[in-house]
Amino acid sequence: MSVQITKTVLKDFLSDAETNVLALTGAWGTGKTYAWREALLAHKDEIKFKQYCYVSLFGINSMAELRMSLFTKSAAVATLGQKLDFATINEQWGSIAKDWLKGQYERFSPMIKSLPHGSSVSLGLEALAPTAVRDTLVCFDDFERQTTIKAEDVLGLITELSEERGCKVALIFNAEKLGAKDAYRAYREKAIDFEVQYAPTVQEAFDLVFDPAFPQRNLAFRHVADLGITNVRILHKLKQLIMRIVSAIGPTHSNVVEASIATTVLLCWCAYAPDMSKPKIEEIETWNKSLMSFQKEADQDQLTLAWGQRLKAYGFTHVDDLDLAIARVVERGYVEGTGFVEVAKKLGEDLRSAEMSVPFTAVWRRFHDSFSDDQDAFIAELHDAALHAIGHISTGDLNGTVRLLRNLLRDDLADDLIDKFIEANRGKPKIFDLSEHPFGGSIDDAKLRATFEALHSELTQLPGLEEAVNFMAKNSGYGPEHLEAMKAASVDEYQAMFLKQHDDVKLSSLVKWSLRWADSEHAEITAKAKEALERIKATSLLNAIRVSRYGV
Repeated sequence: MSVQITKTVLKDFLSDAETNVLALTGAWGTGKTYAWREALLAHKDEIKFKQYCYVSLFGINSMAELRMSLFTKSAAVATLGQKLDFATINEQWGSIAKDWLKGQYERFSPMIKSLPHGSSVSLGLEALAPTAVRDTLVCFDDFERQTTIKAEDVLGLITELSEERGCKVALIFNAEKLGAKDAYRAYREKAIDFEVQYAPTVQEAFDLVFDPAFPQRNLAFRHVADLGITNVRILHKLKQLIMRIVSAIGPTHSNVVEASIATTVLLCWCAYAPDMSKPKIEEIETWNKSLMSFQKEADQDQLTLAWGQRLKAYGFTHVDDLDLAIARVVERGYVEGTGFVEVAKKLGEDLRSAEMSVPFTAVWRRFHDSFSDDQDAFIAELHDAALHAIGHISTGDLNGTVRLLRNLLRDDLADDLIDKFIEANRGKPKIFDLSEHPFGGSIDDAKLRATFEALHSELTQLPGLEEAVNFMAKNSGYGPEHLEAMKAASVDEYQAMFLKQHDDVKLSSLVKWSLRWADSEHAEITAKAKEALERIKATSLLNAIRVSRYGV
C-alpha cells in the first residue's frame, strides 16, 4: 500500500470517534512508527479522545507491567508535540500535573516496593491504576518483538480496551516476523477491525528521507532503486554517510563523486539490509577472488555465485582502494582516519591528469605521424598543449618537449615550460629528485637537470613538527614534506607541541591531525602522537579526562 493511501487511512482512523482497532503492519525499517506519529501530530485537533498512550511491547515482561504502562504512559492529546514552555503549562497545567505524577510513580515504583509494606501499596496501585485508562487513544508498538507475554493475552487486552473501556487502539508490527502468527490469525477476526499494510515503494521511502534539495539526489536514487532499498533506517544512515563523504572530498572530479556514491549505497546495503544472500562487508577484501573467478559456475559456491552476479549487475566488477576506504567509512560511521580522502584525491588527480594530457598526446601524435609544413603553428600548439597539461605530464615528457623546442630554436618557450612545471609541482619535492627517478639518467636537457637539482636541495629542508602540523590544521591539507617532518619528529617533540600554548590554532586540531594516520602507511605518526598523549594523560586526573576525549 502506498504512503499516500496509508496517510488517508490513518487520518480517517484518528478523526473517527468509533472505538475500533487498527493493525498497521509492514517490514522492519519502512517507517511504520514514523508514519503513525506523523499522522498523530498532523490530525491532533481532529482526535476525539482526550488521552493518548503509546506503549512499546518490546521489553515488557508481564501483563501486570503492560497494564501499568497503560496508566503511567498516558498523556493529554492536547500536549502532543508541544514544547513544555510557560504558555503550554499555563494552558494545560491540569493534564501536565497528572502526567507528571504518573511518571513519578513509574520512576519510583522499585523504591516503593523495597519499603516496609511497599509491595502491598504498589500491588494495590497496579491493580487499580489500569481501570483509570478509559476513553483513550492507545498505540501498541513492536508486537512482533514481544516474546514473554502470550499474543492472545495482548489481543485480549486490546479487545477489553476497545469493548469495555471505550478506547481506540492501534497495533503496529511486522507481520512477517511475528512468531505467533497462528494466534494472531485465530484472534484477528475478533480483535482487529481492519488491517493496513504499510509498504512504501522505493521512490516513496526515498522521498521520506532525501529532500528535493539534497546534493546528488538523482544519482543516489538511481543506485537505491537498483538495490530496491525501502528501509527508512538504512536510507537515513545512507544520507548521513553520503553527506560526510561528499563534504570530505570537496571539489574533485565528477567520476570520483559518482563512484563514491555508488559504492556507499552498495556497501551500506551490504552492511545493514537484513538479507543473508548478500555479501558481507567485513569480507570485502576477499570479494575480488569471487568477482574475478575463472572457475566454472557449477564448481562455485551457489550463494557466492549469486551475490557475485548481483554485484556485477549493479556495475561493481572489482574492489579497489577507494572501495576499501569507503567500507571503513561505512563500518565506522565517520571519514577521519579511514584513508578515504587521500585515496579519493589521488584518484581525482589521476583522472584530471588523463583528461588534461589528451591535447598534449594529440600534438605529439601529429609530430610523429605527419610531414605537414606548418612549423610555427605546430610550435604554438605544442607549447599551449604542454602548458595545459603542465601539472600532469611526467618529467620525461617535459624533457622531450623542452629538447624539441630547443631544436626548433625556441629556447624561450622551453625555459618557460620549465618555470611553469616547477611552479605547478613545487609541493611535490620528490619529483625534482632525478637520482631517485626511474628514468632520471635519460633527462638530458642541461638547464632542466641543473634547475631540478638546485630546487630539490632547497625543498628537502624539512619544516619543523609544529610548523608542519600547524600548516595542516590551517589549510586542511598537506604536502609530502609535512608528513616527512611528522615522521622525523620524536615523541618528546609531540609532547612539547601538545603542552605548548597555541594562539593561532586550536589544540584539538593539532591532536586530530596527529592521530588521523592510524590506518595508513603513515601509522608511525599516530603511534608517536598517542605515546605523547599517554604521557600527558598520566600527569593528572584532569589531563586523563582531557586526553580520553580523543579516544586515547
